[in-house]
Amino acid sequence: MLQMVRRISAIAIAAAATWGCNKYDFKGMFMPTGEGVQTRFEQSMKMNKDLYVGKVDTDEQYVFYSATDPHIDKTSRNLNTFNDTLRNDEQAAFGVILGDCTDVRDNLPNYLDATVYDPDRHAYNHRLFHILGNHDVYFKGWADFKELIGPSVFWFEADFKNGKDLYISLDTATGTLGGKQTEWLKSFLTDKRENYRHCIILTHTNLFYTDNSQTTSGNMPIEEVYLLLDLLGKHNVTLVLQGHDHYREDLTYDNVRYTVLGTIKDESNAPEYLKLNVSESGISFDWQIL
Repeated sequence: MLQMVRRISAIAIAAAATWGCNKYDFKGMFMPTGEGVQTRFEQSMKMNKDLYVGKVDTDEQYVFYSATDPHIDKTSRNLNTFNDTLRNDEQAAFGVILGDCTDVRDNLPNYLDATVYDPDRHAYNHRLFHILGNHDVYFKGWADFKELIGPSVFWFEADFKNGKDLYISLDTATGTLGGKQTEWLKSFLTDKRENYRHCIILTHTNLFYTDNSQTTSGNMPIEEVYLLLDLLGKHNVTLVLQGHDHYREDLTYDNVRYTVLGTIKDESNAPEYLKLNVSESGISFDWQIL
């Protein structure tokens, strides 16, 4: 208890010192400063019918890339390298960035500049999907995200000759799915999961995260975690990819693999991303260190 009081006091002092800056939205750590997850889900529903954003044509065995937490501020060296590597890999089908795109107010255009396809540098225009992170909703950042990128909740297919895989992006940017998104996920998995070979969940906040120092963007309610773990196991989800923590973790619970990626931000001592191989037998991956 004393440790928590000291932590909150330290945050409060830092907040008072830097309240007007463009980087630290301390108010957003204690209470949402924009639309909540229920509203974001409803707005996402309106952007794409049934939250479907299309398909990626692949072979039965294919590769995709994933990175997280670039926190773009003044530089984007690691994100540029990730983007160049992805879009010069003939085997790759697409890429995914798992949130916390930026670290500064109104900086999303700079993030998008670092992830754009450039025909002078890139051999392939592989699609890149963007997941909403907690830093992306600070300073009412959801307004920019939905305008420049799109929905926070969506799904797409990797489509090959004899089948297809399902990818679902969940919005955990404020530490909860909320009732509407949870009910949608239950119904969707019940109705659709059996039509796909593999099911991969993409989200920002680690379900097993235990640090609640950021409150609105820290760990999820334990009751919600139990519900999700049971739901994902029941429906034979193959893999859950997560970010947020800036460290690597890989574990399996109820036959579902939960993998947390370390950060790709320029200031990291060990920036990394994943190159994932998907086949009939399952999903394997290699950690790529920048």
